[in-house]
Amino acid sequence: MALLIFDAGLLITACKFSIAERLVIDYILERCEVAVASSVRDEVVIAGVSYPDAQAARQRIEQGQIAVLMPLSGSDLEALIVPYGLGDGERDSILLTECAGLEGATLVIDDHLAYLVSDRLRRQKRFLLDVIVDLVDAGELDRELAIEMVDAVRPRYPPAFVEHTLLLLRR
Repeated sequence: MALLIFDAGLLITACKFSIAERLVIDYILERCEVAVASSVRDEVVIAGVSYPDAQAARQRIEQGQIAVLMPLSGSDLEALIVPYGLGDGERDSILLTECAGLEGATLVIDDHLAYLVSDRLRRQKRFLLDVIVDLVDAGELDRELAIEMVDAVRPRYPPAFVEHTLLLLRR
C-alpha cells in the first residue's frame, strides 16, 4: 500500500469533493496510507473548524485513518527550505519526506513553489490528479471511478490539467 503525504490544499480538496455520496479522500484511504504534518492538521482542522471539509478531515484523523506526524526540526533540509518562504504546511510536508520510515513516501502537493522546491530536493511528488492516474495504472482503482473522481475535483484545477488527466485515463 502506497504512503502519501498530503499538504493542506490537497487534503481539503480530497475532503470537499465526492462521488456517489463518498468523499474522494475515502476512496484514496481504501487504497493508500495517508499522513499529514501536524501543521497541516492545524491549518485544515483547527483553522477551518467551521468548514465541512475540515470536519471530514478531523473525523478521519481522530479515527486514525490519516496519521499526523511531526517533521524533524533543525535539519540540513530545513535550512535549505526556509529561505524559500513556504507556508508551514508545505515546508513541513516536504520535511516529512526525510523522516525515518517515510523516505519512500510520495508527497502529494499542488502549491507551485513547494512543488518546485521538492523537485530541486529530488523528493518523490505528485499532483492529486496524477495519484488518481497512478492508482488506475497500478490496478488499484477502477478507470471509470477515477474519471468520476477527476470530474468531481474539476473545479479545483485549471482546465488543461483536468483534460490532460482525462486523456491519460481514457488511453
